[in-house]
Amino acid sequence: DMAHGGADPRTAQSVNGGFDGIIGTADDQRGSPGVPVTLWNGSLIAMPNRAFAPTITRRRAPTVINTGYHTHLAYDGGKASLEHLIPAPLFNTVEMGHHMRTWADVTQKLTAAAPLAFASNLPTRLQNFIANRNYPALFQLAFGVNQVTAQGIVDSIACYLRTLNSDQSKWDLHLHGQAQLTAQEQLGLNLFTSPANGATACSTCHADFDQRVLTEGPVAGQMTLTTVGYYGASIPTRLVFHNVGVRPHVEDPARQNVTNNPVDAGKFRIASLRNVELTGPYFHNGSANTLQDVLDFYDRGGDFHTNQAPSLTPRNYSIADKSAIVALLRTLTDPRVAASQAPFDQPTLGSQNGRLVTSIGQGQVTQTGRLEATAPFAPRVGEAWFRMTLSGATVGAPTFLMWDTAMSTGGLPFNLQLALTPAFEMFTIGAAEWVFTTNVGVKQVPIPIPNTASLSGQTLFAQWLVLEPSGQWPVATSNALRVPLL
Repeated sequence: DMAHGGADPRTAQSVNGGFDGIIGTADDQRGSPGVPVTLWNGSLIAMPNRAFAPTITRRRAPTVINTGYHTHLAYDGGKASLEHLIPAPLFNTVEMGHHMRTWADVTQKLTAAAPLAFASNLPTRLQNFIANRNYPALFQLAFGVNQVTAQGIVDSIACYLRTLNSDQSKWDLHLHGQAQLTAQEQLGLNLFTSPANGATACSTCHADFDQRVLTEGPVAGQMTLTTVGYYGASIPTRLVFHNVGVRPHVEDPARQNVTNNPVDAGKFRIASLRNVELTGPYFHNGSANTLQDVLDFYDRGGDFHTNQAPSLTPRNYSIADKSAIVALLRTLTDPRVAASQAPFDQPTLGSQNGRLVTSIGQGQVTQTGRLEATAPFAPRVGEAWFRMTLSGATVGAPTFLMWDTAMSTGGLPFNLQLALTPAFEMFTIGAAEWVFTTNVGVKQVPIPIPNTASLSGQTLFAQWLVLEPSGQWPVATSNALRVPLL
């Protein structure tokens, strides 16, 4: 999300119990949400404690801005280039993929897809480029080949990301005599570049406020300080990894996963501070909500000290000191990023504009949980994988899926959200089933959407009814789902 500095503002907490196996404690895995567990045929796997909800990644997604020329991408530095990184999420069953997915699956899906069909507010240049073309036609424009290819997918995404260079912040203008720091910002700079109470200066690791930047030296993997020009200062290659003590290293070995060297346990790549006021929550697990929280963390010398960087010790900043450093950090915000202006503009996606399936109301509580209906696949005419799911029922309880063409205006019993028009339908789906070892009932029903043009533009509404008592009624109902067919 460019308005959030090119990072993912959604940090979710996994329900796997973390390192201690206890759900709801501080070590629970926190990261960006991915997709439900999906088989090769589109069937969803209900998982303990989360049923059909999206899986949570190990870490929150960092910013994509100023990443085009890094040689150590990802928090552990395990990806050597964008071309190395980009294919990974497509086949990761937590992030974007399903089990047994292949490049043939990806290229076939893209070949049949309508470019940005569910998106709105497309930038003019993007509208002109698409101009009702399909993906093979767009590949013809870009590569001279009327075929969607794996290499073309990777190359085009990488080329786009290399246009996202943030270099017009107040700090950049200051470097060239076009803006003047306030007294508070100048104090922040002095503090940022000076040791504090024996702890190393912030600028030792974060080169964002130095015209010298950390770059890869003549020997691969070695760090060197180099004086560079205007654009180079904004896109340094960062090869510095430290364990600053956010969490115990046994929970995430981080850099050790790449090097297999125990000395690297818990070390994460130093993040760029460009647009940092927009990219919260902070750290790899999103555990710091604000920049003030981050300054408090470093001021106390981190929280977990095994294998921690030895120079990261308490700093004894005053409240005014922390405020000054935060003021300085805000000078790194590129106004084009904050305003989502080119090249940082982007369409509004279907997940943001209501053109995908959306939830209405709240499900009722049963003996084993709250009834929750979902429909994770896009409601596109011709979508063979489309399906409805239910979780939170009691195992063995009979379930029914109700459909209508309109919503209720209120006043109906049983939490009914449907209008009960002449088009109302109810289907017997069967009894709620087990979720592995969890005593919660779930159900899913495949509903392939016919490739019929007359369906496009229609909006349907669905809701589950379960024959078991809720807190208020002798039957229980789920939230409703709005299903706009495209």
